[in-house]
Order: sequence, then C-alpha cells, then structure tokens
Amino acid sequence: MARIAIVKLFTGLNLAPAQLSGELQRAGHASQIIYFKDHHIVPYEEKDNYAITDYPGIFLAADGSKKVWNCYKPFNEKENKALIQTLKDFNPDAIGLSVISGVLNEAKYVTELIKAHFDVPVIWGGPGPTLEPDRCIAMTDMICINEGEEVIVELANRLDAGEDITRIDGTWAKDTHGDIIKNPERPLLNLDDIAIPDWNLENYVHINAFRGARKGIYPNNLGQEYPIMTQRGCPFSCSFCIESKYQEMFGKKDSLRRRNIDVVIEELLWAKNNLDIKSILFYDDVFTVHPRWLDEFLPRYKAEIGLPFWCYTYPTTHTPELLAKLKDAGMMSITMGVQSGSTRILKEYFNRPTAEHRVIAAAKEIVDLGPEVKGFFDLITKIPFETEEDLKATFNLLLDLPVEFKTVGFGEMTNFPEYSFTKKVDENPDLIAKHDQELSQDIYDYYHKLYLLTRSSMPREQLRKIGDDPQYRENHKLLDPFMTDEKYMSFTGISF
Repeated sequence: MARIAIVKLFTGLNLAPAQLSGELQRAGHASQIIYFKDHHIVPYEEKDNYAITDYPGIFLAADGSKKVWNCYKPFNEKENKALIQTLKDFNPDAIGLSVISGVLNEAKYVTELIKAHFDVPVIWGGPGPTLEPDRCIAMTDMICINEGEEVIVELANRLDAGEDITRIDGTWAKDTHGDIIKNPERPLLNLDDIAIPDWNLENYVHINAFRGARKGIYPNNLGQEYPIMTQRGCPFSCSFCIESKYQEMFGKKDSLRRRNIDVVIEELLWAKNNLDIKSILFYDDVFTVHPRWLDEFLPRYKAEIGLPFWCYTYPTTHTPELLAKLKDAGMMSITMGVQSGSTRILKEYFNRPTAEHRVIAAAKEIVDLGPEVKGFFDLITKIPFETEEDLKATFNLLLDLPVEFKTVGFGEMTNFPEYSFTKKVDENPDLIAKHDQELSQDIYDYYHKLYLLTRSSMPREQLRKIGDDPQYRENHKLLDPFMTDEKYMSFTGISF
C-alpha cells in the first residue's frame, strides 16, 4: 500500500482531489487531502492588502461594486509549519499538487517548501501543467498532463512495488540526471470506470491563515451545496474556455463523455446520506445536452435524491419541454451563458455563433418556468477587440432579456495561457492598442451601469432614453441615483 498526499493549493471549485483520493482508496492505497490556503474575493480598492495570483479575475458584482477574485494572504510561517507537520504525520510516499493556471509561482514556492523536508516525488496535475508543461516540469519532479485518475493509481502501484515511476504514460518526469522524459499521452478515460470521489471528512485537512491545521472539516466554500459533474467536455468550442484548448490538444472526438447514471446516483446517494447537504450543484459545462440521458436520469434523481439543484445551460441546448422536466425533478436555478450581445464578437472572436433571437427566446423560456426557478446569465466584459458599437449591442440585447433573468455580475475577460482567444490577442497588438485608446475605464463604467440597470424595474423606454442621452456617457456618475443595491452572490438564488 502506497501513501499519497494530495495538496489542493487554494480552496475553490476543484473536484480533482476528491476524485483522485477516491481512485487511490479503491485501488487499496492510503490518501489524504490537504486544502492549503484560501482564495478571497475582496473589494477592488482593498486589493493592495493582499497577494494576487497571475490571473486575479476582475468582477463587477450585481450591486455595481468591483471585486477581485483570487487574492490571498501571503504565505506565513505558521501555515508552512502546519503543512509540513501534517505531511510528516501522514508520512507520504509521494505528494501531488492540484495546480490551476495562474498559481504556478505559488505552486513552485510550496514545492520548494516540501522538497526541503521530504525526499519523495512531487507531481503536479491540473490545468496548469496540462497547458504549460514545459514551464511546470522545470519546477517539480513530475507532471500529469490531462486526466489523472489512472496516472495517480499507476504511480501508487509502482511506488508500492519499488518500480520506476518515470515511465508512466500521461506524465513528464525527470530522471536521476535531471533529464526530462516525455511519456506518451493516455487515451481519454471511460467515465463509467472512475471511482466515487472521496468526501470522507477524516481524510481532509484545511490550513489557512493563523489557525494551523484543522482536521476533519471541509473548507467553507464546500458548505451544504454538493458539487458534482456528470460529464466531461463540452459540445462547443468557445475560444475563451479551457474546453476548446483541450479539444485542440486531445481531439474533439469523444471529448464529450457522460457518466453512467447508476454511478452518478450512487455518488449522490452517498452524499445525501453522509453529508449535511441541502442542494446539488451540477458543474457540467452544459448540463442540458444528451436529452435521452436526461430523460432517464431526471425521474431517478427526483425519486432517489429529491434535493433542489442548479445547473448550466446553453441557448441552443434546452427546450421548454426539457426545462419543464428539469423543474419537475427539482431544479431551483439555472445559468445560461450570454457572454456578449455583439454578433461580431461572438462569431469572430468567441467562436460562439449564437443568434441574438435565440438567446432572448432561451431566456424567456427559463423565466416562463415561474418564480420557483431562478434564472441567471453570464456576461464577459472588457473584451480587447470590442468597439463602442459592440458595447451598445450588448446593452440592447440586455434590454430585450426579461428583467427576471438575473446575474451575479460580469467578469472581465481573462487571457489565460494557450487559449485560442489569448492567441488572437497576442497576434493583434494593433487592434488591442486601438481598443485601449478608444475605450477608457470611464466608458466601461458607463456601460456597466447601463447593463446593471437593465436588471432593475426601470421601464425599458426610460432606459433607452438614458442610453441615447449623451450627458450620462459624459458623466456616468449621473446614473448612480438609479442604481439598486440588489445582490445575487449565489447561483442557488440566495441574495444577501
């Protein structure tokens, strides 16, 4: 039996540690999950009081306040000692780090801290090493590229048998001379074969701030909402999404895979019976695909699980009939991606050619479910290629969306490494410079306020008149008296 510690660097939505721990335990190995440090959402004006990752994430909340995601309190000695002592108590044969893009420097810091105390291999997995393998392998012993379930089990098996671990498919590894061995890729997994994730409290440790190691509890963000994915991949290839990059790297064929219904129900039953959960969060990129799967799954979910749930949809993947089935099964809220009201931006830069009339119709179909189901939409703003005409197009689209269709806020575009959208940015410096010159922050502040006002009770005609009146564009603070303080900070419809 091998002993594998899995360190999740910064709390947040990441199901990988639980999944990998479940795989290890099913294979007869021991595992421990350590959540090391928390990310914080802080007011923009307070960001200098925190350390910020390479991709901080700027977010305009529904009340108009500006936030920064992915801030954290700097590493401190008490936290570091707690991490090392926790690992010593577990006595691992290998240590895995779950690493997202933007925290590579922090992952390097933690790896060096670990290597100063342990002579065991450290392997990184997740989007970070998958997207930037050359950069990542320079900072650790091994990296896993793409899915890690089979990799982590083979690593544990080889460690247990005293065998070479540098020749595992799906990894890059350094040999005894420091040379890099780039092993072949693994084929995509059959999701029917994956294990039930490990959410057993006794296997969890949370370390943050000056409280030391807290054993047997989940980080606050896990709470009473159980996260699950019934599928991997996406039928679409939006240029700003990691799924489009995965399709480029590993092929689109078979990239969208859904789990066996029996396995999904088994996991949800375990969660319902063993955890204090009140609702389910389906984090599938687009839950409303595969109608036949849903036709079989939803009645079973209603009968065997019966908890309220939230999910994602796409404008072209649901119908009124499907939405009615989702509501009947317990759907309490649903989020649909809009991203932009500009057809030009959607087609030319987002690879998301969704017709405006379908977006509006899809939103109305959700609202027609009644007040029992909260409808939300996503929007991306501050897109490097947009013009003021594109901003006006987004405003006009939002005017036509039913006011009951809410938003938790708008996220500014983040140019993550290796995405096709990011490559377009890098290849068009002149366009980016023109955008930055023509669209000031004041102009964006003006349009952002208009966007938020479309979610208010203000009559549409009054909003159109305000949008046509140049005095508000010249001084967006004139819009402040119209702004509301309504806050939607949760996709489950909880406002506070």
